[in-house]
Amino acid sequence: MDLNAYRRLLRLHWVAILLLTLLGAAAGAAVAQSQSPVYAAKAQMLVTVSAPGEDSSQAYQGALLSQQRAKSYTTLLTGQSVLRQLTDQLGLPYSVEHMKSHITADNPTDTAVIDVTVRDRSARQAREIAQALGPAFSRIVSSAENSGQQGDGKAPVINVRTLEPVQLLDGPVSPHKDFDILLGLAVGLFLGLVWAVGREVTDTRIRDVQDLEQNTDVDVLGVLPRGGRNRDLEFRTGLPDAPVRAQAFRWLALTTEIPARGAGARAYVVTSPLGGEEPAGVAAGLAIALAESGTRTIVVDAQRSRVQLADLLGLSSPWALTDVLDGRVSLDEALRTWHDDVPLRVLAGRVAEPGADTPPLRQAEVADLRGRLTARADAVVFLAPSVLTRSDATVVARAVGQVILVAEAGVTRVPDFVQSVQRLRSVGVGVLGAVLSGERRRRSRPYVPAVSPPARLNGRDVRREDRGRSHTAEWSPGNGGGPRRASKAEPR
Repeated sequence: MDLNAYRRLLRLHWVAILLLTLLGAAAGAAVAQSQSPVYAAKAQMLVTVSAPGEDSSQAYQGALLSQQRAKSYTTLLTGQSVLRQLTDQLGLPYSVEHMKSHITADNPTDTAVIDVTVRDRSARQAREIAQALGPAFSRIVSSAENSGQQGDGKAPVINVRTLEPVQLLDGPVSPHKDFDILLGLAVGLFLGLVWAVGREVTDTRIRDVQDLEQNTDVDVLGVLPRGGRNRDLEFRTGLPDAPVRAQAFRWLALTTEIPARGAGARAYVVTSPLGGEEPAGVAAGLAIALAESGTRTIVVDAQRSRVQLADLLGLSSPWALTDVLDGRVSLDEALRTWHDDVPLRVLAGRVAEPGADTPPLRQAEVADLRGRLTARADAVVFLAPSVLTRSDATVVARAVGQVILVAEAGVTRVPDFVQSVQRLRSVGVGVLGAVLSGERRRRSRPYVPAVSPPARLNGRDVRREDRGRSHTAEWSPGNGGGPRRASKAEPR
């Protein structure tokens, strides 16, 4: 993973990483808080070997012997005989094993000194044990080492004595609250990163433009931020109030300005792999953006789902697409004008009744309708059912032409999107591009797609070298030549 991959990982999963890190720190603090404080007392003992009338050679041998004895006494000091005598002397309610786990002895290299540390939950108890340990151990050593000697006075005498008064350390030696919190913080951060990497590897949802570009060969036409809280009122008076979202729809309108099949108006099909609310919002926003730029636009609701395009645009109509196809009403009578000052008309859809036998759309009828609509408008937008759940999507796509495939950020999965593209291409339908809708990332400027038509921004042409950049300036169609898509020969 490169630096950009880590940045993306943090951007997508920073909430979970932060939460696990804080939980780790809280767990460390809880563990430290639940532990009783432990105090420590230190004592220092010296092993000496003496012999009457010893010369320098004997003194040297005695020093070596004291060092050897000190090393072996570190084990004897925590032996059962010493600890049992100590507990009996002090009347301690501890077992020998408990005492052994709370007393440590160490012999510094090349010395006859024994450093003893006693730990206990009571500071007074730790000091009393350390004070009693020296005399008790000295008696045991004297009894073991000196009791069997001959009375000639020539044998060396081994003694153990306490060098300095017992020292009680200031404050408890455990728990280490700061260390426990830092350890919990580090463990939580590690678990958060592991979770994020695992999620990144196993999660197949499309969450940003990078997921679309890396996993599909479809051009990204636009990225639409999430809509407002009240989606039912979002498109009733015009494009959304949010500047970035409104500009994103205008960029989408520019990007989709391609020549239609044959002469005349342009026609698009807006659909998605598995449906939802986002395709209707994309179709409504695209139609409004086209109409507000002066393009005579008709939007047709052909999905027959609970998300009604007419409701989204604040219109009501007694007639629907099926009435026009069945000949129960004329096309002009069924079309509804959105606003008098905007050249946008709507052909409403109708929700299929649950359990009702709804006949599928016929390609010849939809193709005929397309011809009649393009004679009345410069751009026609069909909102089709989902590709993977309804056969009507491919029927409408084959009759109309180019398809705009909508992926809902955080919902649509890569396998479903790829399968939708393959299904459309298998019936000879070209996919104009993809629109990522409902992006959760906050952008200060709209995303500029990789495939951009000639447009004017502050008096200059916007070409493919602007891929991935953002602009908030007002746009207007370029002069001459009309919109185009970059050819495959151009570098991406």
